[in-house]
Amino acid sequence: MKLRTGLLLLPALHVCAASADDGVLHTLRVVAEVPAVLVAPQPAERHLFELPSLDYVFSVEARCHDDWQPESLLLNVADSRISKTGADLKGNAPQQLELRIPAKQLAPIAMRNFCVIDVAEEGSAAQAETTKRQLPGAQSHMTVSAALSAHASLRCSLGDKQKTVYISQPLDVRLTCEADRPTGGVMAP
Repeated sequence: MKLRTGLLLLPALHVCAASADDGVLHTLRVVAEVPAVLVAPQPAERHLFELPSLDYVFSVEARCHDDWQPESLLLNVADSRISKTGADLKGNAPQQLELRIPAKQLAPIAMRNFCVIDVAEEGSAAQAETTKRQLPGAQSHMTVSAALSAHASLRCSLGDKQKTVYISQPLDVRLTCEADRPTGGVMAP
């Protein structure tokens, strides 16, 4: 089964936000844009979709309270991670982080009745051709909630003291069936 990545992001921003506060001290918030993936049609008897590499864009707010200084910020999804040093975090400015999750790090997603097509029966004249007609009732667009999880940590220090704030949040993926792709638009393979 071949899958191709479509538009990197939906025009509308879908926000997944999580925050963690250590009392009133340190704050860590993560907002993720949902990537859109173009999926090739498959026979109705197939129920697993293998995802291609996914590109996520995160807006991260990481703040240490008062005189505490940021030491590091770490964001992981699957086996992919990105980190920022304390120098990168000075001034408490929001961080824009991009993270590509390779396809080999993603588990297949089990689904029924999504992007399924008619397949000619064995021995029929049309067997050599597979029609791209969606089966009745088959969905052509869907968002898979919590397809992955993002984990972030912020480490703050004050002299010899250190505190770490952790958060975890689900990440969604938007799937669009290739059979419904507009012919006039441009989608990357």
